[in-house]
Amino acid sequence: MSKVLKLNPLYMEKIWGYEKWILSTHKNGISFVDSDQRNLLECIGRELPILIKEIKANNNLSVQVHPSDDYANKYENDFGKTECWYVLDADKDATLICGLKDGVTKEDFKNALECSNVEGLLKRINVKVGDMIYIPAGTVHAVEGGIKILEIQQCSDVTYRIYDWGRDREVHIDKALDVINFNSDVNYGRIENFTRLESPYFIVEKLIIDGEYIDHCGDNYCVYICLNGSGTITMEKNGNAISISELDTIYISQNIGCKINGSIEVLKVVDKITLN
Repeated sequence: MSKVLKLNPLYMEKIWGYEKWILSTHKNGISFVDSDQRNLLECIGRELPILIKEIKANNNLSVQVHPSDDYANKYENDFGKTECWYVLDADKDATLICGLKDGVTKEDFKNALECSNVEGLLKRINVKVGDMIYIPAGTVHAVEGGIKILEIQQCSDVTYRIYDWGRDREVHIDKALDVINFNSDVNYGRIENFTRLESPYFIVEKLIIDGEYIDHCGDNYCVYICLNGSGTITMEKNGNAISISELDTIYISQNIGCKINGSIEVLKVVDKITLN
């Protein structure tokens, strides 16, 4: 059944800030539809293979890594987690941790963990509003304080915490060492002059619209997230119009045409692997 839904997030307070699960059918947190807070999973009748969050970091998140599908399926009864971050807001000189310094081996990293000297092996990058950072499974990473991002990821909630800045929380060193990719040739990090990212799991495009834009979701559903401005999304078949403004999120099921009007900047997210 065709669906066009305006979403409401599930809010989660964290010790470092907050998360809003904007689009989620995961068992650990399901987002809502419209002002009446209907359950998204019940509305669409199936799980979605991607999950989208807004993350606000007042302080550093833990240094962590996510497993691949094979490892997560075997040990966690969940999917792996490849993700990307679109920077919505960032303090001056804000940084993120994305990967390890060149040449770091598994033995180097294990020794650094045992000596509480892991910070010296982490690769930091400066970020600003509008940057896109690609984090495939196996990449060591952390969002640092003073940053707000949109995170587009596989529908998974598996995280292996490596280092937590002195906070007394559980770490998962053995599993982390199993899944970290120490190959420096792996493609990850900032996408310069971002307009489009295609991963094995999702496509993310930035659209800047001034006037009218006609689009069509193909065999897989798509999601529009308003970054700036305001406008309307009008459905091709019935002419129904939905207003959108900053951080509004619209889910559109397969094979639906639409027209976006306004002065507006959006992220369009397209699922590449539809779950049956």
